[in-house]
Amino acid sequence: MKRFIMLCVITFVLIMGYSEWGESPSPPPSAVKDNPIEATFSEEEPEFELKEVDWMGMSTEKVIQLVGEPTWKSPSEYGYEWWTYEGEEQTYKQIGIQDGQVVTAVFLGGEATIEGMAIGQDYNRIKSDQSFQSTFALESEGAYRFELTSQDLKERPLVEIDEQWTAQLYFDTFINKLAAIRLIRNDVLLKMQPYKTVYRGVLPRSLPLERDEWEEVETGMEKQIISQTNHFRHTHNLSKLIFHKQASNVAFLHSRDMDEKNYFSHYAPDGKGLEDRMQGISYQEAGENIAAQYVDATAAVHGWLNSAGHREALLNSAYTHLGVGVYHRYYTQNFLTLP
Repeated sequence: MKRFIMLCVITFVLIMGYSEWGESPSPPPSAVKDNPIEATFSEEEPEFELKEVDWMGMSTEKVIQLVGEPTWKSPSEYGYEWWTYEGEEQTYKQIGIQDGQVVTAVFLGGEATIEGMAIGQDYNRIKSDQSFQSTFALESEGAYRFELTSQDLKERPLVEIDEQWTAQLYFDTFINKLAAIRLIRNDVLLKMQPYKTVYRGVLPRSLPLERDEWEEVETGMEKQIISQTNHFRHTHNLSKLIFHKQASNVAFLHSRDMDEKNYFSHYAPDGKGLEDRMQGISYQEAGENIAAQYVDATAAVHGWLNSAGHREALLNSAYTHLGVGVYHRYYTQNFLTLP
């Protein structure tokens, strides 16, 4: 008998004043107008070591000199282009390039370190050194500040690197270890608005994308989700999931349906669920993760990793194949065990 595991992350966003959608495990971020009164790299690949003084603002020429051409390139929603590098199973990074220089980077695994913080390091050790704050001002950008919830501080706190750059730390809360580091220039971070944002003036917004531009962004995020999923499976000594085209098509159609019909569920308004969507595909077991309104693929995967049900699917040793479909900010993973 086919067994279905249906898992979801529900994101509800209250918008006050000017706002952008943002990732929000709980509670979701909002924008409030302020009152003016007030894993390991091999020895053969030392170039993958992350040092903030090297990566911040690095030219594209220097990036290529150090790490070569990326495995693939894909646009982002925020105006920069992702250069994604897949090395050995334990090494994975994304470099965000805009106007010929690095404006952001995401590092999973390896020997990535920044300000003395390293992938795999214990949460309490880093917290004692960095003193995470619930209010984070972006003074370089004007009268803007993020307000982080207690859950934000556990899962994805911020650390100031200098006046222009910030590190977003992604922790695996089930093992209390640093799982990923996002290095990001403050103006780019403000465009993303991944936390509740309090401000005076006007919030900066990315230029709206046409459908063909969104398709390129979505395709890139789908590939990133597959790669990051397999990275975390590798760190837990699990086999790599094989890409499944049909399951990806099913996942994409469900993400698009949720966006166009404005719902968030494993079941469509007509009552059809995963079993109905999987008709025509031969499998023994299937599972589904969905997420909505996360700022990008990295944020969505991190949300799944820190949610018990989603984590169970992500790290299920029985699954052999994976399909991923992204439409705007709706994300669907379909897991399969093939006969």
